[in-house]
Amino acid sequence: MSRRKKWRQRQTIVLPLSLFLIAFAIFLSLWWLFTMTVEPNIEEVGRIRAKTMVTKMINKAINDQFLEEADTENLLIRQTNEKGETEMIQADTKAMNLLITEISKELQDEYAKMQEDTVKVPIGALVGSEIFSQTGPSVEVKVLPLSVSGMDFKTEFEAQGINQSKYKVYITINSQVKVMAPASSVNLDISSTVLIAEAVILGGVPNSYVQVPKEDILDVTNE
Repeated sequence: MSRRKKWRQRQTIVLPLSLFLIAFAIFLSLWWLFTMTVEPNIEEVGRIRAKTMVTKMINKAINDQFLEEADTENLLIRQTNEKGETEMIQADTKAMNLLITEISKELQDEYAKMQEDTVKVPIGALVGSEIFSQTGPSVEVKVLPLSVSGMDFKTEFEAQGINQSKYKVYITINSQVKVMAPASSVNLDISSTVLIAEAVILGGVPNSYVQVPKEDILDVTNE
């Protein structure tokens, strides 16, 4: 009888411990799957959706500033010689600072008015399965633009052929976007670069052109 009692006591201890270890192993497996596969896929889905949303709003804000093509010429300063050839070209810092102020204000207003955009993604796609990517219940991934986190300009020359080149001015806008899903929430920095002005130059690259120093660009995000 004493042996049976000891065996029963051991069973009473071993069985719950075994169940606990099995449950813990399952929990670790699910946690690993979520951390290494599901969470990155949720972030990627949110990033793609956010990029589309932000780009659309940026294009609208820029188009509102440039009602006519001639308006973009106001961003450039040229100097020509007696033959009419461009000797120097640069972006107009004052005009650019005014532009990024207006674009930033419009974007901030649009972001403040925006509601969450929801994307439904099958659970099969989130776990990384190509075979079951369109199967299983859907998980709602919500995307919400928060704010403009930074703005910058860059310029470049692009060869167009013999004795012809293009001077281009781009605007780069960084936006903070929140991506939310069940048991997951992350803030992403979405960067968008848009061409806002260009000039065709005949006679090759000018003798000099000016890259706008970063310290001359107004940081409207801290206002």
